[in-house]
This record gives sequence, structure tokens and C-alpha cells, in this order.
Amino acid sequence: MRPPADAPGMIARLSPGAATRPVCVALGGAAGLVLVLIVALTPGSPPRRPGRPAVEVGRPRPATATPSATPTAPASRDDARDEAALAYYRAKGGAVAAHVRQVIWTAPILRVYTDLPASDANAPAATALCRIAASYLESRDRAPVVFVHARQSDGYPVLANKMDSGDDCRLGSVP
Repeated sequence: MRPPADAPGMIARLSPGAATRPVCVALGGAAGLVLVLIVALTPGSPPRRPGRPAVEVGRPRPATATPSATPTAPASRDDARDEAALAYYRAKGGAVAAHVRQVIWTAPILRVYTDLPASDANAPAATALCRIAASYLESRDRAPVVFVHARQSDGYPVLANKMDSGDDCRLGSVP
């Protein structure tokens, strides 16, 4: 059964004239609010940490494939790990390698995240980590662009960096 053609007019005649508009506005606003809440509270994708995925040094990872001999751009935006860099740190880093927590590749920069405090800018451990990463990149015919970062609780400030082959991994004066 079809509703009569003048159903909207019938509804308007059943309600008092001056009260119709505020009621319709209130109902429309409530419906809009419900829609916004549904969209905002419905999980559309799994939660993700800001930033890039990283390789964690402390936990053993299952061996799935041998690491690439050369650092390359990530296969996708969400894959910035450089397993070969970690293997290089483990082999060549000695005692300072224990400070490395994560290594990620954000072309053209190799970022090394450590457990060192922010006060260790230009410290021997930070500059040694920078030199090791630069050596790793140069051995793979890459520009030695490296940033060594402090621990997360300090906000990841840069402790040492190398911008080209002439750089010595020490930070200049910071304004």
C-alpha cells in the first residue's frame, strides 16, 4: 500500500505550525550527531603507531629470508626495516651496538634509534654508532647519510649525524 501523495503536507497539518520547524531542526541535528558518532567510533582499520615501523634489536625475530646486501627503498610505505644494518651492527659494533634499539631506512637517511639520553649529543658512543652506520652505507655504495637518535623518553633528539662523506658525525652548534 502506497502512502498518499500529500503525506508531507499531512504531517505538517497534524503538528502546530510554529512548533514544526524547531522540532524538525532538533531531530535533524540529533540524527547528524548520531551519524558522526557512528563514523568516529567505528574502527575502520587497525590502530597504528605514528611514525614508521622499526626493527627492534632486543627481540629475536624468526628468520624468514636473508637480509639484502644493499639498503633499498622500502617495499611499501609501512616497511622501512633494514635487517642488514642490524646484522652489520651486531658484527662490527662491539659494545656500542648494545645501545641500538631500532634501525629504520627513510631514504636517503638511515636512522638509528638508541637508548642513549639526550644529554649524550656528540658523545663517543653516539659518534661511534654514526660512524658504523656510515661505514655500512658506504660498503653498499650508498651516500653515508645517518642520524643517531636519543631514547624515546627524551623525544628522539639527534645525538650525532653525518650528511656526506666529508662530515665527521659530530653535531654543529645548535641555536
